[in-house]
Amino acid sequence: LDMMEEIENQSYLRAVDNMDVPYTTLPKLLQKWATIKPESEAFVFYTYEQPKTSITFGKLCQDAVTLAKGIRRLGIDKGDIVGIGGKNNLEWLVSTFAVLFAGACPMYLTFHDKTGEGMKRIVNKVGGCKMLIIDPGLDDIHWKICQNFLQVDASTGAVEESEIPSVRWVLLTTALESGKQCFTMKDVIFDENTILPEIDPEDTAAILQTSGSTGFPKAVKYSHYRIIKCGLHFAFALDWNPENGEFIFFNDRPFYWLGGYPSFSLVTGGKHITQTNMLTFSSIPEAMMFTSEIVQNEKVPYAFFIVPFLLELLMLKKFTWTFKGVLTGGQPVPASCLSAIGKVYNILGVLYGSTEAAFNMGKIYRSSNDKYVGLSALPGVEIKIVGENGMMVPIGTKGELYVRNVPSFPGYLNEPEKTAKVLTDSGWYKTDDFAQVNSDRCVEIFGRVSDVMEIAGAKILPSFVEEIIKKNKAVKEAVVFSVKDTLHNDDMPCAAVVRTDEKALTEHSLKAFMKKELQFSQEAKFLESIYVPKHIVFHKELPKTPTGKSDRSKTRDISLPYMMTESGESKNS
Repeated sequence: LDMMEEIENQSYLRAVDNMDVPYTTLPKLLQKWATIKPESEAFVFYTYEQPKTSITFGKLCQDAVTLAKGIRRLGIDKGDIVGIGGKNNLEWLVSTFAVLFAGACPMYLTFHDKTGEGMKRIVNKVGGCKMLIIDPGLDDIHWKICQNFLQVDASTGAVEESEIPSVRWVLLTTALESGKQCFTMKDVIFDENTILPEIDPEDTAAILQTSGSTGFPKAVKYSHYRIIKCGLHFAFALDWNPENGEFIFFNDRPFYWLGGYPSFSLVTGGKHITQTNMLTFSSIPEAMMFTSEIVQNEKVPYAFFIVPFLLELLMLKKFTWTFKGVLTGGQPVPASCLSAIGKVYNILGVLYGSTEAAFNMGKIYRSSNDKYVGLSALPGVEIKIVGENGMMVPIGTKGELYVRNVPSFPGYLNEPEKTAKVLTDSGWYKTDDFAQVNSDRCVEIFGRVSDVMEIAGAKILPSFVEEIIKKNKAVKEAVVFSVKDTLHNDDMPCAAVVRTDEKALTEHSLKAFMKKELQFSQEAKFLESIYVPKHIVFHKELPKTPTGKSDRSKTRDISLPYMMTESGESKNS
C-alpha cells in the first residue's frame, strides 16, 4: 500500500492520445481545401499604413504547384533543402508549398543581422541547401545582406560565387525596389507535364530554428505529421470544432516560428489573419495598437497572443471586441489573465511548448472565477519533474520539467553534443524550465533552471548580451540580469557595468554602441528591445562568488536601487 501511494505521489503525468490527427501531408491538405472551397480566403495580410492583401485556397494551391514544377525543372529533387527567408506574406506561402509539392524540404531563415553571418552559419551547419528563395525586404535590405556572401547571375538566378558552397540558385520573391535586374519566382519557367513526387507524412516538412538563447540558433526537423499535429493542438487548446463555425484566427507570430507556422488553417480549413512583420514596431504598445485595429476590423473570433502582448491588449481602453477564445503562452502565464474571461474573451486557452518538443501542455479556462492551477499534458504527451539527482520528485516538489511525446524531438541537426545535453537515451527532452506538479495534478512553471531570460517570447542568455557589451573598450566588466516588467509579466534585460574610465562611457552611449554592434535591420527593429538592456547601472566593482565568478544575484540586488526613475534612465548613468 505504501509503495502504491509512493508511485501515485510521483510527479509524472500522461494524457491518452485521443486526437484524430490525419496521417497525411501538408500539400494533400492544401489540395483538399482548394477542391472544397477554392474561392475562400485562406490567409489575410495586414501591413502598417498599406492596404490589406489576401490569398484563397485555390489560388495558393495553383501558384504553389506551378512554382514547384519550375524549381523541379531547375534541378530541385525530392529531399533537397531549400532556404526560405522573408516576412509573413503570400510569396512566403507560395514558396513554402511549392518546395513541399516538389518533395523538397524548406529551411526557414531570418535576416535579423545586417551582415548575414547568422544566416550563413546556420545554412552551412545544416548543409546541403541547394536553393535560396528570398524576400528582397524593405529597400532591398535582405538582398543586400545576401550579397555579403554570394554573387548571383541576375538574369538566371545561378550562383556564381558563394560562401555557402551547396547553394546553386537564388530566387527573389518579388522585383527589387531599386529596379535593378534580378531573377524572381515569376521568371521561373515551368513545364505543365512535370510530374511531382509522392510525399510521405514522415518526410521532412520544415527545418525550424530555435530562438538562439546562446546567440546561435540550432536547427530542428519537423515531419508533415508532426506539423499537422501542432496545428490541431492550436484548435484543441481553443476548444474549437467544426460545429463552432469557420476557424477565423489572428496570429501575428512569424510564419517561421512554430507558434506562427500556418498549419492550423490547413487542418481546419479556416482563415489565418496576420501582420506581415510585427518586428518593425519599436515597442509592444505600438504593435498592439495596430493589432487591436486589425482584430476589430476583421471581427476575429479567435486569436493567439504571447503573454506580454496579451497583457498590453488588456490595458487598451479603446478595445471593445470580445473574442470567442484567446490562446496565450510563450512563458509563464499570470493568474491576472483569467480576470478578462467573460469581458475580452469567453475562454482562455494556455499552451506550452518549444521548438524542440513542440506543443506538449495546455489548459482551457472558462470563468474569471477559475483558479489558475497550471497546465495539463496534451493528448499523447508524458510529463515528469526531475530533481538534481536525475530522479523524479514527489508531487509538490520543484525540479526540472522533462517532456516526452510522439512524434518525439529528433535532436538538433548536425549538433550531436548539444543534443546529448538535452535529450535522454529514453527520449525525454530536458526543457530547462523550473516547475512542479501540484495537488490538482497540473504543472506550474516558475521560470528557467538556468539564467536564460524570457523576453517577448524569445529566450536570451545573459552571457550573449554580456559579450556584446564587453566589445566596448571602455567596459572593464559586465553582468546582465533580468528584472520583471510587471505591466507585461516579461523579463526586462538590465546590466551592471564597471568602466575603465568613468568619463568615457554613459548609459546612452553604451546602448548606442550595442545597437550598432547588433546591426539589426529596420525590419527587425523590435529586437533591440530584447537584446539592449533597458537599464545600465555603473559600479566601481561587482560582487563575486567564493570561486571568483561574477555573482549575478548579488549584482542584481545592488543595482536595483539605482534603476527605477521616472525618466526611465538609470540614476547613476
